[in-house]
Amino acid sequence: MALFRQAIVQRNEQAWEAVYQQYAPLVKGWVLKHPAFPRTGEEADVFVNGAFSRMWQAISPAKFTDFGDIKSVLRYLQVCTHSAIVDDLRQRQQMELVDIEAREVQLYLDLRGQSVEERIHHRLYSSQALAAALERMKTPQERLVLYEAFALGLKPSEIIQKHPDTFRDVKEIYRIKENILARLRRDKELQKYLKEMPK
Repeated sequence: MALFRQAIVQRNEQAWEAVYQQYAPLVKGWVLKHPAFPRTGEEADVFVNGAFSRMWQAISPAKFTDFGDIKSVLRYLQVCTHSAIVDDLRQRQQMELVDIEAREVQLYLDLRGQSVEERIHHRLYSSQALAAALERMKTPQERLVLYEAFALGLKPSEIIQKHPDTFRDVKEIYRIKENILARLRRDKELQKYLKEMPK
């Protein structure tokens, strides 16, 4: 955690290089396991660099205080890894479907008649929408729930099983999830990313 603090808060280039050397193998493992990675046709190192670059640009010294421990920092780095891969696929226009969990989820399907939660869930398969929504989260716990509940589609019971030390119980995850939904409903700027959400 101290190494990340030096790199991000103090903007120490030597510390950032040390962070990269220490955690690049972990990020590379995430890249290789990502279900969309084989579709990119790129080397894994491209997305390792992309993940660290996104993290460097996204976390200001002030925002770093939102991260309580090394686990929350690494979870955010994993989100950056996901975004780097998905954004590459979108830019190349190699596909109209982004399959995060090896499921065919249409980005442009007609969402009328679905609940707000379902609409958000589908629209966050867009890395642009996901990045915009993540910026609006106030705590590492909110970022985690946003990513795993809406981008990955995990249930609160599945999230608590993965992160028993992060949340007190399933009720806390439900409460955070409802707060996220309420915030996204109210956010006018985010409407350009989630155009099909009801007003």
